[in-house]
Amino acid sequence: MESFLDDTFDVKAKHAPDEALEKWRKLCGVVKNPKRRFRFTANISKRSEAAAMRRTNQEKLRIAVLVSKAAFQFISSVSPSDYTVPPEVKAAGFDICADELGSIVEGHDVKKLRFHGGVNGIAQKLCTSTNDGLPKDVDALNRRQELFGINKFAESESKSFWVFVWEALHDMTLMILAVCAFVSLIVGIATEGWPKGAHDGLGIVASIMLVVFVTATSDYRQSLQFKDLDKEKKKISIQVTRNGFRQKMSIYELLPGDIVHLAIGDQVPADGLFVSGFSVLIDESSLTGESEPVMVAKESADVIILDDNFSTIVTVAKWGRSVYINIQKFVQFQLTVNVVALVVNFSSACMTGSAPLTAVQLLWVNMIMDTLGALALATEPPNNALMKRPPVGRKGHFITNVMWRNILGQSFYQFLIIWKLQASGKSMFELEGSDSDLVLNTIIFNSFVFCQVFNEISSREMESINVFKGMLNNYVFVMVLVATVAFQIIIIEFLGTFANTTHLTSHQWGACVLIGFIGMPIAAILKLVPV
Repeated sequence: MESFLDDTFDVKAKHAPDEALEKWRKLCGVVKNPKRRFRFTANISKRSEAAAMRRTNQEKLRIAVLVSKAAFQFISSVSPSDYTVPPEVKAAGFDICADELGSIVEGHDVKKLRFHGGVNGIAQKLCTSTNDGLPKDVDALNRRQELFGINKFAESESKSFWVFVWEALHDMTLMILAVCAFVSLIVGIATEGWPKGAHDGLGIVASIMLVVFVTATSDYRQSLQFKDLDKEKKKISIQVTRNGFRQKMSIYELLPGDIVHLAIGDQVPADGLFVSGFSVLIDESSLTGESEPVMVAKESADVIILDDNFSTIVTVAKWGRSVYINIQKFVQFQLTVNVVALVVNFSSACMTGSAPLTAVQLLWVNMIMDTLGALALATEPPNNALMKRPPVGRKGHFITNVMWRNILGQSFYQFLIIWKLQASGKSMFELEGSDSDLVLNTIIFNSFVFCQVFNEISSREMESINVFKGMLNNYVFVMVLVATVAFQIIIIEFLGTFANTTHLTSHQWGACVLIGFIGMPIAAILKLVPV
């Protein structure tokens, strides 16, 4: 009996056959809580599933190995020995063409490199030396450049002026104004006839075209400046060995076969092969999009010092701070104009049924605010006092508390004075007759514009009271002020029908200028208020 049990139901401690385990399961089927009692023994069903999965994975692995072998056999069958030197390359005295060199370097094709004899073999086929570089033969260098080309990317064609005009026309505000001009022309001609009824519509169209062409001109000039700056940035000097001597030359004069010397931080001037050196790492992210360093650069820096003088970083910081503060000045000036014009026209239209500033007048104010204001305030040159200011962090607020103080204070004054003129301007200037409303609206418009002229001067300094310091040195600022005043005189005195204005007396002109000038001492007082 004991031998029968040992032969039939003996279960080994390890690697017991499945048949013996299955017999024990059937024999002990009446055991209470079999899952708990057999929890330390193998699960027969799971073991079979694991075996089936293992066989499946082994089959997949076998197929993958066979496919890889077939692929390697196919690759090995394609031999670079099929390469033939083009006749024009052979006639020039070389044994390898530009396409073959590109395929070796760009594809990191080690097999082709070995086929051509490695770095020394490539150098021999390019008629150069890894020690002495290219021979200094002008005719040979010219032939090499004609055959392989110049070391320069084909530049994309720059945008024409009319492209910038077309882009300026896509401004949403101008598109809305264009629709308003069309409606104004239709309604005006239908109600008042031609040409009187077309004045407002044509005025809006003329203002739109003026804004478009000024904006396009500014953007076009800016694009030309950036293009020149980009060309200047790409004028990189490199160290090469030619005719056994190390010399400095432009990146555009580099030819296939040149031996280039690289130092820390240098930009790799072209695709090439590594001859000798140590600890070389190349960032190809600008070309491949991969951030992983790779090794037939300055470009990743935020600031590039072109004159190799570290003191230039001080000038860069000064100009950077100047640009940042100039933009803040312009935004402060722009928000002031926007707030006053919006509040005055909206509140007046709601309370009296008419707005004191017409569409053409608002377009002229928009010209002062956007184009001329940007030219005046954004061209302020840097000064040494900028370096004494604390740096602005990335999380710092662009519109500071100082700016809000100036914006709200100046806006409140302008809003108050315009409402005072609108409420009691006729009695103040003793206006009577049928044209009294037109004269009063002209005074309001003229006062509003001169408020912006003097506010533009006050915006030169956001915290300092002396806003006249260095103003005459910025000839652009002075020219913008003179042009604004000159055009304002022309609009008031000569373009009455077009701009819905009328002639003003010298007394009225003086009052308008005085109202605008009072904004300057108010701005100075506001700067004394701590924030």
